[in-house]
Amino acid sequence: MTPQIEIYLNAERPWVTEAMLTGFREALQRMLPHLLQAPPGPDHVLSTLEAVEISVVDDDTIARIHGEFLNDPTPTDAITFPYGEIIVSCDTAERYAQEHRLKREEELFRYMVHGLTHLHGYLDYEPADRDALFAVQEPLVGQYFPAAWS
Repeated sequence: MTPQIEIYLNAERPWVTEAMLTGFREALQRMLPHLLQAPPGPDHVLSTLEAVEISVVDDDTIARIHGEFLNDPTPTDAITFPYGEIIVSCDTAERYAQEHRLKREEELFRYMVHGLTHLHGYLDYEPADRDALFAVQEPLVGQYFPAAWS
């Protein structure tokens, strides 16, 4: 099964627009079959979900969620719940992109792909696991972000 992607904007930032998120949703929907072709990790649930909800939030919101569910009250890029909810921070994306001279839009898209890759069973706690996750994630970002942003 290929789940339906839903994206909700829960942060007001001038650079994060509904039109941009519509393009992201369409690109992520096209990307999902390719992600699902990758060998799944041990705790994969992506192929069993009917829908995945992605919420774009600010740093204050993601820090609160991070503290409540993961006992770390600091902002982070993405939090993924196994029932198909992904929370991503547009503030973290903007800050990281500025520090590394990247496009903030691409970084936000990367966080969404990152969450979907987690749902496919990939982890990033250990360096070898992180490398495996990025080996799946980054080609997908490279292939699908330009279409999402055009």
